Amino acid sequence: MKPIIFVLFGATGDLALRKIFPAIETLYDEGIFGAEPNIIAVSRRDWDTSQLLSHAGISEKNFTKIVSYSKVDIEHGIGYADLYKKIEKLKEKNPNSQVMIYLSLAPRHQSNVIESLAREKILSRGDVKLLMEKPFGTDEKSAHELDKLLVSLIDENQIYRIDHYLGKDTIMAIMDMHDKTAEFSKIMSRENVNSIRIRLWEEKGIDGRGASYDHVGAFRDVGQNHMLEMFAVLAADVPHESWHDARTHVLKHLTPPAQTCELSDRGQYENYTKEVGVAIGSQTETAFEVTTSLSAGKLANVPIILQSGKKMPASEVFIEIIFKDIIGIPKRMIFYVQPQQEIITEYIDGKKDIFKIPKTNDAYANIIKAAILGQSREFVGRQEIEALWRYADHVVACWGKVPLRIYNNEKPF
Repeated sequence: MKPIIFVLFGATGDLALRKIFPAIETLYDEGIFGAEPNIIAVSRRDWDTSQLLSHAGISEKNFTKIVSYSKVDIEHGIGYADLYKKIEKLKEKNPNSQVMIYLSLAPRHQSNVIESLAREKILSRGDVKLLMEKPFGTDEKSAHELDKLLVSLIDENQIYRIDHYLGKDTIMAIMDMHDKTAEFSKIMSRENVNSIRIRLWEEKGIDGRGASYDHVGAFRDVGQNHMLEMFAVLAADVPHESWHDARTHVLKHLTPPAQTCELSDRGQYENYTKEVGVAIGSQTETAFEVTTSLSAGKLANVPIILQSGKKMPASEVFIEIIFKDIIGIPKRMIFYVQPQQEIITEYIDGKKDIFKIPKTNDAYANIIKAAILGQSREFVGRQEIEALWRYADHVVACWGKVPLRIYNNEKPF
């Protein structure tokens, strides 16, 4: 395996501290980064490597040896030349190195940073891999413009658009079920399925994200990506040319909401408007329930219920399939993503099977590993991301017609 030069933008941010650095360290310990890897942590702060290591809580001696810090002021475009020199120096030492650039940045910075990286020849067509954290754009138009920029500079197979739910063990297990057996895919049809429910509940609130969250809301935060991706994985047709194509085929047939306003609820937890950074009188939703369906395909017209919220009675993520009363197929299947990882199958006679999904690594470690190995199924394709936003834009456009309910640590709908 080629030595990895892993360049992490946004290295002092919350996501990098909580998820990305631990994932990198896990993969380093497992040998996934190969021999003599290098991690370059990039941020605008006027720091050195020791300050970065202290901030990130990195103390394991072998790991600290491969981490260095590079200051880049992305607002003013300063520091890219020094970053280029650092990367080139490392490549001189190991000419076969694989350069991977991870952008853990807000959408407003993505285009500017990509253009700067290309201008300094850090990013170019060929062997460099670009990993991009969600959200990828803020709507269909901005996602399309970002895609146009990217393909003008690098090839599609160099781009790894991240939705970390595609790296969760349960979701990967569903993709494996599709890939390895035809039985599950056969029963996933409108003749057999009565309804599908996807729930993503969190007990916590917005955790200090008021300034950013208030401009996004619950549906664009988790509905547009995690929840629709989980559904697309579940509903995929097999065989298929690629997982990107399979998921896109599902997503492009989501019914644009002629009745979305009538079939939706939205809520806001009590005292949300007192959170730091939230606008006075904000109408941003922190919970929603949307019922939709597909206009074509094997699950056409089957009700799909999407439920999500902050400050819910419990933290849980699952996909539930309710089957019709047909001999030979289950009564219900539940795919638990968290807190447990398991698949529960209930039968008409009352019997129940529970399959415990083996734990691998954290989702971020799984997706970074997939990118190192050049695997694409754990990432979101170009047409896929635009299909996600196309549907999400329709939903958000009708929010003004849906009353906002106030709730307090309870199921709001």
